[in-house]
Amino acid sequence: MRFGRTLVSLIGLTVLLASGEFWSRSALAFNTGRIVFTSTRDGNSEIYVMDANGGNRENLTNHPAYDVDPDWSPDGTKIAFTSNRDGVAMQIYVMDVDGKNPIRLTDGPRSKWGPGWSPDGRKIAFTVRDGINHFEVMNADGQNRVKYEGRTMEPSWSPDGQQIAFISWKDGGNEIYVMDADGQGLERVTHGLGPKWNPSFSPDGGRIAYWGVDEGFDHIYVVGADGKNLKRLTHNRAHHWGPAWSLDGQMIAYVVSDDRNFGAKIHLMTADGKYLKQISKVRDGFDDQPDFDPAALAVSPTSKTATIWGKLKKRPTNLR
Repeated sequence: MRFGRTLVSLIGLTVLLASGEFWSRSALAFNTGRIVFTSTRDGNSEIYVMDANGGNRENLTNHPAYDVDPDWSPDGTKIAFTSNRDGVAMQIYVMDVDGKNPIRLTDGPRSKWGPGWSPDGRKIAFTVRDGINHFEVMNADGQNRVKYEGRTMEPSWSPDGQQIAFISWKDGGNEIYVMDADGQGLERVTHGLGPKWNPSFSPDGGRIAYWGVDEGFDHIYVVGADGKNLKRLTHNRAHHWGPAWSLDGQMIAYVVSDDRNFGAKIHLMTADGKYLKQISKVRDGFDDQPDFDPAALAVSPTSKTATIWGKLKKRPTNLR
């Protein structure tokens, strides 16, 4: 076995970069972390949690309704999600991290999708399906909803909570824009190269991951928050979507499918896209919409400072 020279760490895992996709432990370590995700592995769309290495999988919702779009609160105590358990329209709910005490935050005839907590945990942004789509921001208790006008969707908070990235058809195609959280300072980030989906700020706020279509396949991209330094991270002939950053910004969780109609699995890759690992296994069905537990504390090497990152995104892959 030929070993590489770079060591990269992830919650409970350490990547030993080798000639292929070999992962192992090293002197750099992380506390055990978890990933929440959506799966149809049991025949119905449910919300699960698992360790970052794919172990200890647990169904949190266990409900006959359609439960999707999980997003962890910044303090790690709650999970926001989308469900139609109280009617036909999809609504935003919040539950404890063990799946107990689900509370509905929205109502009305129009479906809501993709809740995303603000980094301070006080607000939740989400998409409303109203024919042309728009996104709204509300307090974490469901009060004081504010609508952002225009054909917009998939809002994603910056780490400092001062900006929101989102998808808009403002200039004809679905591109990524960034604006101040008060609706001012609109700037376009991406240009051309097909449709874009699921923008997600990196923990340092300097980059935005998203997925787009190229050469007939969905691929993961990263671009600077200023629109510069665009890079495609995935290259094999398969579909890739739903990027979510690890807490230290070194890794990206995402979904891979050879055929969108016949199953999908969650993978991890380094933030430069060079080294990959499949972490979920499902024979039939979809594992989708991964999101890291923000309460997991990354333990840095000796003499280094540990860092906790706030909640960053949301990316309702159901709307692709």
